[in-house]
Order: sequence, then C-alpha cells, then structure tokens
Amino acid sequence: MFITFVEDAPASKKIAWANTGMIVLNILVVYLTLGRPGFNLTLAHYGFIPARGVQIGLLTGFFLHSSWAQLVTNMAFLFMFGKGAEHRIGRFNYVLAYFGIGLASELVHWYFNRGSMLPLVGASRIVTGLGVIYLLMYPWGKMKWVFSFFGAPVLEIPSRTLFVMAFWALVQLALAFFPWSVLARVFDSLTRMGITLFTVNPTAGTAWRAHLGAMAAGLILHFLMPPQKHG
Repeated sequence: MFITFVEDAPASKKIAWANTGMIVLNILVVYLTLGRPGFNLTLAHYGFIPARGVQIGLLTGFFLHSSWAQLVTNMAFLFMFGKGAEHRIGRFNYVLAYFGIGLASELVHWYFNRGSMLPLVGASRIVTGLGVIYLLMYPWGKMKWVFSFFGAPVLEIPSRTLFVMAFWALVQLALAFFPWSVLARVFDSLTRMGITLFTVNPTAGTAWRAHLGAMAAGLILHFLMPPQKHG
C-alpha cells in the first residue's frame, strides 16, 4: 500500500484561508449528514443525479461524502494540493476553480451516464483538478512515496510532483474504461462476507470519467488563471 504527500511544498507558509474553509465545510457537512436518519434521502436530494438534469446537486454533491474514509482521504489530498494552488492563483480564483472543476466533472459524468439515478458525491474530483493545477505550477515540488504495512511506514522513496501525478493520471485513464461490472461483483461478494470497503451507501462510487473531466478543467483553468504576484 502506498500514499503520497508533500514533503517540502513550495507554497507559502501562510494559512490558505479559502482552502482551509473548504476543508472545514466538507467536514461539517459530513458531520451533519453521514449516518444520520434519512442519509440516503440526503444523498438522493443533494447528490448529483444525471437523470435529473439541472438540480441543486450540481453545487452540493461535491461536499457530500458517503463514508469517513472517503472524507479523510479526500481532505488529506485537498490540503496537499489546495493550499499550493490557492497561494499561486489567489483566494478568489481558487474558489472559482473549486466550483468550476466540480461542475466540469459533473458535465462529463452526465454525458456518460445520462440515465443514472445514482448520486455522484465526494470531493475526489475537485482534488484531481486542483492536483493538475498544482502539477503545472510546481512540477518539481518534493513529494515522497510511503509504503506501509497496516499503517506502519516501512519504506519511503523521494519523488517529485511530476512523477506522482503522471502515475495518478495513468490510473485515472485506466480505471475510466475498466469493466466495473467485474469489480462490482467482487465488492458485492466481500460485502456479503462482512468486509465493507469504504461504503455500502447507494452512490455512483468513484466516477473515473468525472475525474477525467476534472483533469481537463484543471488544465484549462491553469492557463486562464495567471499566478498572483507576492511581495
């Protein structure tokens, strides 16, 4: 198992207020919704459901999460990439990028799943788009691969943002066209055995094509939002 994290981010040491605010908002939404009575109704109303077209879920779906594991993972990477992106493009542009990436990912998800009634939720696509912006701004930022065994680090390998994100992009492309019907049967079997992976709530899961839309949005926004000058 491996994870990546910024070892020596070139971002400012100052607090990235917009990114921090988004993290707090995500945590607050999950605290107020996850596991509460009627949670599935909340997902159905505030998640993005392609078959319904224009809806409130367009703006609220990427703040909902279907498990604490999903939230923790997304917020860790949002903290990593978001603060660097905000420092370079500015607070206002960061907020625009956050929602722009979310809407772009939903548009792509809708195109491939127009009749789906499963809600698309989670901030992973936002993280993906901001990760692209971070990559283009800090291609040689220091990162490291951490290999662990049951949570205990056993090996660390220094790396750079470029190599980490290139690997992540390949994973996104591969999984976007993976025969998920096969994996769904595996997950279903594990669930019946009592082994729950992340969530058993009825959602669209990890929508890899939506992630591809987020990557494209991040690429475009990078060129539309020039770096801010800092004294």
